[in-house]
Amino acid sequence: MSTPTKDRSHWPTAKLTSFDEVRAYRIAQWQELGCEARLQAAWELVHDYWVGMKGMNPDELRLQRSITHIRRRRS
Repeated sequence: MSTPTKDRSHWPTAKLTSFDEVRAYRIAQWQELGCEARLQAAWELVHDYWVGMKGMNPDELRLQRSITHIRRRRS
């Protein structure tokens, strides 16, 4: 049984010689992506942790609207 070949030609490559260079390279990659892509990646991590590791229902991650009214106290 052979595994399918994946096209990875779009993956960025770089030759880095130290951990500091790797860190700087990865930070630059994240900054290039923009806010929307970073937010999507963070949400995927939360979802994977919640569902995959904790075994919880993904519907529990939705915004809960249990507070219906807020009244400000007068001082």
